[in-house]
Amino acid sequence: MTHQHQVPGEASGPGAVAVGSNHGIISTGDAATIDNRTLHLPAEAVRAPAEVPAPPGLNNLPAPRSAVFVGRDEDLARLDAAMDGGGTPTVVHGLGGMGKSTLALHCAHRQLGRCNPVWWVPAETPDGITLALADLAAHLDPYANLTATTSAEAAAWATGWLQSHEGWLLVLDNAEAPDDVAPVIGPLTTGQHLITSRRATGWHHLAQPLALRTLDPDASADLLMRIIGEPGEPDDAPALAELAAELGHLPLALTQAAAYIQHTAITPASYLARLRRYPARMFAASATDNHERTIARVWQLTLQAIAARDPLAVDILRTFAWLGPDDVPRDLAEALHDDPIAIDEALALLHAYSMITLTPRTFTVHRLVQAVARTPDPADPHRAEETIGTARRRAVSLLVAALPGDPLFNVAGWPRWRELLPHIEALATRVAPEQDDEHTDAIWRQTSAFLQSEVRLDRAIALAERSVAACERLRGPDDPFTLASRSILGSAYRSAGDVVKAVPLLVRNRDDCERVFGAAHEETLVARGNLAYLYGVTGNLDLATELHSRNLVDCERLLGPDDPHTLSSRSNLASAYREAGDFDRAIPLHEQSAAGYERVFGPDHPEALTARSNLAFAYQLAGDLGRAIPLHEHVLTTRERVLGAAHPHTDLARELLANARADTPQ
Repeated sequence: MTHQHQVPGEASGPGAVAVGSNHGIISTGDAATIDNRTLHLPAEAVRAPAEVPAPPGLNNLPAPRSAVFVGRDEDLARLDAAMDGGGTPTVVHGLGGMGKSTLALHCAHRQLGRCNPVWWVPAETPDGITLALADLAAHLDPYANLTATTSAEAAAWATGWLQSHEGWLLVLDNAEAPDDVAPVIGPLTTGQHLITSRRATGWHHLAQPLALRTLDPDASADLLMRIIGEPGEPDDAPALAELAAELGHLPLALTQAAAYIQHTAITPASYLARLRRYPARMFAASATDNHERTIARVWQLTLQAIAARDPLAVDILRTFAWLGPDDVPRDLAEALHDDPIAIDEALALLHAYSMITLTPRTFTVHRLVQAVARTPDPADPHRAEETIGTARRRAVSLLVAALPGDPLFNVAGWPRWRELLPHIEALATRVAPEQDDEHTDAIWRQTSAFLQSEVRLDRAIALAERSVAACERLRGPDDPFTLASRSILGSAYRSAGDVVKAVPLLVRNRDDCERVFGAAHEETLVARGNLAYLYGVTGNLDLATELHSRNLVDCERLLGPDDPHTLSSRSNLASAYREAGDFDRAIPLHEQSAAGYERVFGPDHPEALTARSNLAFAYQLAGDLGRAIPLHEHVLTTRERVLGAAHPHTDLARELLANARADTPQ
């Protein structure tokens, strides 16, 4: 770096010389040589750094990129407190686009008048740090720059000055790694440091971390409205809130979107529609000349750095872009590779670059990072269409392998189902129906069955409908999986009370099962039982009783007395008798059913509790409140413990108990 400085034309004292101007290197001493000429410098040219005062108000702070700054009051207060207290440096870390530099810049401007100098140091590389410190030396003392033969010497002079003075602030912006700033931070204890970095780890020996999070929803909407400027239509407020959520409340993405809306004079709803239809183009769109500050570009550079160190980390990011953003089980990632240490290191690298947030059991990915990672873009080598398609199929395979078996009766697997459910739901929204294959079909079918046990019928119906459509397209109408999906869909319609859709579907499924499998096949028994149950709830008790009786005989003969289908058939027949008012036959069957479920599944199994609840209700209808009420109380207490106080089955138990108590004579 070459600097030009104007130096007084006359010598300032004995042994000093003067030169009009300098364009080269000069040495300290009574005489110095530059461009083969001997020069004489004033006495202050040889002062030690400790003897050089800082010019008043010295700073090189850039202007904020935007006058709009919202939602960071708490973070700014924490930084102000750290500045006032001195001591350990602070590192603001977070995902690219989170607003780390903006926060640090606002904090630094607030320190003007308190600290001197306040110096902004681009810290992406060690060379950048050196040049920034050399520039500081030139502003502190022009003669120090003249006497330095290299930028490193000038930076060393600046370091010496900082060591010997107090009250200064260095902001090291966008530090790539702790080791890059350690040589600056380590020896300097007389002033203050503020660091920003994408790196979340490795700072424990250098700085106190401050993790920067996304904006809250209100601040996000406020940021959008302030940049857009003009008051919009009355219905813009919901669209702004929806847009902010779609962008994951990330400041850079919000700023990019608002600038585009303001520049093109479209509505927030129109921007959101474009974002969903043309995501790659909108992620890269910029309403300014600074195309480096788009989310697509910011994260492309980050992915390049990550890929250079560990390609597996980028594979993980692309794969989990298809699942839910929060609480992703780590064991799903561990299934990607035979070497668990390789997975640990890849996850740690993503966490270090703030692309994920890692905990011992789970990790979280920002939803907009996911959106970019699963959107093909020919301009980005990390987002080729074929690569992203491979990642989608890998995500599907991971979920299929992780599903617990038997969603209806395997209660031990229910916690795992609940853990995976948000990721299944996310996958269902991100995989188009025309992309469904045998693996996604298996996920939709089994998840629908589980959701019915959770009484989440709208989602159960939607996934079962999708499974039926996929099965019929991929396998044909008579395939066993198609018939099983149709049976699950019919049950969901019935549970939701949609008899118009349930009856023809379950009749068709019973007939198709008998035709394809024969009258004595397990699938036929299930189809017949579902239809009989539907007849019962629609009031056709004679036909329901006839079908249930036939089904129970066939189940006991073909499957045995303790098979789940046999237990279900017995319970359904008992309920049909109960609804018909035939308590002499209903109650013994309910008692057998309750004992059978408890014997096979255990006393706390939800099906065992349902069997006891049915028995209590039969006692109640028969007028035997002395046996009904204690049994209702037992079911309610156990469901509260096993299923939770807010579960729909617990609410039903509470209602049945209240009704039984109301029937008690006063």
